[in-house]
Amino acid sequence: MGDESLRTLRHPSRQPRLIAALVLWGMTPAFGQQDADVVRRLERQLREFDSMYRLAIPSDQPIAERLLLDFGGTYRFGFYAIDAPSGETRILRQSDARLYLRAELDGAHRFFGRLRFLYNDWNGGDSFDGRGDELVDPIGDRYWYQFDLRGAIRADRGEHVPYNVNIKVGKQFVTWGSGLTLSHALYAGLLNVELADFGLIGLVGMTPSGDTVDFDGSRPGFDTDTDRVFFGGALEYRRSANHRPYVFLLAQRDHNDRDFATFASPFGPIPTRFNYDSTYLGAGSRGSVGANLRYRVEIVHEFGEGLSNSFDTTTGLAVSQTTEDIDAWAGLLGVSYLLRDEADSRIDLEVIGGSGDKDRFDSADTFGGNRSRTDDHAFNSLGYVNTGLALAPEPSNLLALRLGFSTSPLKGVKGFDKVRAGVSGFLFAKIDEDAPLNISTTASTFLGGEIDLFLDWRITSDLNAHVRYGVFLPGNAIPSGEDDPRHFLYAGLGYAF
Repeated sequence: MGDESLRTLRHPSRQPRLIAALVLWGMTPAFGQQDADVVRRLERQLREFDSMYRLAIPSDQPIAERLLLDFGGTYRFGFYAIDAPSGETRILRQSDARLYLRAELDGAHRFFGRLRFLYNDWNGGDSFDGRGDELVDPIGDRYWYQFDLRGAIRADRGEHVPYNVNIKVGKQFVTWGSGLTLSHALYAGLLNVELADFGLIGLVGMTPSGDTVDFDGSRPGFDTDTDRVFFGGALEYRRSANHRPYVFLLAQRDHNDRDFATFASPFGPIPTRFNYDSTYLGAGSRGSVGANLRYRVEIVHEFGEGLSNSFDTTTGLAVSQTTEDIDAWAGLLGVSYLLRDEADSRIDLEVIGGSGDKDRFDSADTFGGNRSRTDDHAFNSLGYVNTGLALAPEPSNLLALRLGFSTSPLKGVKGFDKVRAGVSGFLFAKIDEDAPLNISTTASTFLGGEIDLFLDWRITSDLNAHVRYGVFLPGNAIPSGEDDPRHFLYAGLGYAF
C-alpha cells in the first residue's frame, strides 16, 4: 500500500494530512518507505550475545598450562519466508559461517576474535533494501580484549578479594539495562568496578557504521553508514542475592556525516537536515522472588534535542527546521515462573510500552517527523525488546503484552531429550491512536495479535536444528489492503566444528 493511502487513513478527514501524504508519496529516497521500515524490523529479529569464559590457573605453572586456547567455527544454513505489509512473501536463503579464536591467560586476560561470512541469497526481486544477493560486510564480526583484576590476584596470590575491576575493549555486543535503550554491537570500552555492595559500570562506544541499521529510516545511508556515539554510567546495588536494583544515565550523540538530503515532492524540492541527540535516564531491577519466580522491571525517560520536520503539513512546502526538545518515555515489566518439573517448563509474561508523538508520520524519521515548536514525544533508541517475529514493531507509541510457555517435552526419550519447544501470544495496541508507529496504521487503537512458535533440537553435540514461525492477525488499526495475516518462517540447521 502506498504512502498516500497510509497518511490519508491516519486522519481521513484532515486535508493538511492529505497534502503531507502527497509530499511523502512524491519523495525520491533510495527505496520505498515501507521497505525501509521492514529493513529496520528485520534487523531486530535475531540477536546474539558473545559468551565469556573464566578460568583461574596458578601462576607457578608453565605458560603452556596457564594459557587456554580455543578455536573453532560454526556453519548455519537458514531459510526465511517473510510476508511484506502488502501481502507478498519474500524468500531468503542465508549461509552464515563463523570462525573464532579465544585465548585466556591466568583467568585474567581474555582475547576473543570472530570472523563472519554471511551470504544472503534472495529470490529475484525479493530483497527489501534493493541490493539483492550479497556477501554482507563487515567480515570482522567480534574482537575484544578483557582484563579481570580479581582473576589476576587469584592467579598470582590465590586470594579472593572483595573488590574487582573489569575492563573490556573492542568490538562487542552491548546490552544496557534491560535492552530498551541500547542492545547493539559497538566499538566500545566497558569498565565494571565492584566495591563493597555496589557495582559501577561505565561505557564509551560508537556504532560500527557499516553494520548498523539506524532508527531514522529517512536519513541517507541509514542501513549502510550510521555513526552514533554512546557514553554512560550505571550504578547497581549488588548486596542482595535475589534483587539487583540499578539506575543509569546513557547519552547518544549523532555523529553521522551524511546529515543532509533533498527530497523531491509534487510541491518542489525539500532540503532536510538530520540531527538527533538523546539522553536516557533509567531505573530498574531484576532478580527473583522465591525459588520459582524471576522478574525484571525498567522505566526510562528520554530527553535531548532533535530537528523538526522539513515541510509544512498544510501547504506541502519546505520550511526551515528548528531544534526541539525530546520528552519521551518507555518501560517494561517481565516475570517468569519456573515450574521446576522434569521438562524444565516455564511461563513468561511481559508488558512493554513507549510514548508516541501525534505530530509525526513515522515514529522515528526526521522527514515527516516532529512539528516545529513542539516537543517530540516519540521514544527512539538502538535498543531491542521482544515484540514478535511477524510484526516486530518498535516500542514507540506501542503497548505490547506477551504470554509465553516453553518446555522440553521429550526429556528421557533417547535422541529427542534435547528438544525445546514453546509458544508466545502477543496483543498489540497504540497508546495514542492519533500517533504513528513504524508501521502503517489508521486512527484506531487495536493493532491485532500474534502467535509465535519455536522449536530447538540439539540433534548431536555438533548439530542443531531451529524453527521459528510467527503469524500476525491484524486488528482495526491496520489499514485496508494491508490487513491480511502476516507470516514469518525461519528454519535453520547449524553445525559446530
